[in-house]
Amino acid sequence: MATGALRLVSPAKINLFLSVLRRRPDGAHEIETVFERISLCDEIRLAPLKDGKILLRTDCPGVPDGPSNLAWRAARILQEKYAAKQGVRIGIRKRIPVAAGLGGGSSNAATVLLGLNRLWRLRLSRKELLRLGASLGSDVPFFILESPFAVGRGRGERLRKIKAPRRKLWHCLVKPGFSISTRKAYEGLKKVKLTPPQADVKILLRAIRNGRLERFPKLLVNSLEAVLGKRVIEILKIKKELTRQGAAATLLSGSGSSVFGVFASRAQAIRAARFLGKNKQWRAFAVSTF
Repeated sequence: MATGALRLVSPAKINLFLSVLRRRPDGAHEIETVFERISLCDEIRLAPLKDGKILLRTDCPGVPDGPSNLAWRAARILQEKYAAKQGVRIGIRKRIPVAAGLGGGSSNAATVLLGLNRLWRLRLSRKELLRLGASLGSDVPFFILESPFAVGRGRGERLRKIKAPRRKLWHCLVKPGFSISTRKAYEGLKKVKLTPPQADVKILLRAIRNGRLERFPKLLVNSLEAVLGKRVIEILKIKKELTRQGAAATLLSGSGSSVFGVFASRAQAIRAARFLGKNKQWRAFAVSTF
C-alpha cells in the first residue's frame, strides 16, 4: 500500500423498521426507519494523488467508476467545497451485493468522506460531514454517524443514535438472483394506499435492548414489501426457508431485494446461511450487529 494510504471497512446496513409515511412536496418520501449497521463490509483503499485527479476502480463488474459512483462524487464534493488540490485513487473491493437494500453505495460514499477528511487533513466536524452526506444520498448520513443503531426520519437523514444492546443481533442475510431499484420501489407506492404500521418504533427499540426476539415478528415492518409485484413469490420463499431454519422474524431490507432473518445465536445464523446458500440462485451471509 502506498505511503500515506488508508485501508478502511465500509459496512452494510439493514432496516429493522421502515415505514413510508407520505410523499413530500420535493418528490421524496417521508419515512421513519430503524437502521442497524452489520458486519458485511466492503474494503476501501484511499491513496493520495498529487495531480488532483480522482481515480476509482472496483472489482465488481457493472459498478460505475466515474461521476455516477457515489464514492467518486463524495471525493469530488470535498474538492469543490473546500478547494482541496489533492487527488485520490479509490479502490473498492465489493462484498456487499449491489442494488440489494443494504446501502453499499451510500456506505462507500460515507467511508470516502470520513477517510478523505483524514487523508487530506480537512478537519471537518461530524456535523459538516453529515450535511455533505445528506446532499449525496438519504442513507449516507447513517454511515457517517458510525453508530450500530439509529432511528432515521425525514428522508432518513435526520438521525438519533440508539444505544446498542449488550448482545449483538445475529442474522442470516439472503440476496436472491435479482435486484430491485430503489427509485422503482418508491414509485410503486403510488399504486398502494399508505397506512400507518401497527408496530411502534419505541416498542421495537425496547425489544432490541432487552433481547426479546419473540416480540420481533409483530414489530419488524417494511412498507415497501407491499410493492414487490411479481418478485413477491421469491421473497416469500426466502422468508419461509429462513423461518424453517429457526429465524425469530424475517423482513425485506430497505427497498430490497435482500431478506434477513433474526436468529438467537451466531451458530444458528451460520447454519442457516450454509443451508440457504445451497440454492445457486441465492447468496447467503451470516452477519451480526457491527
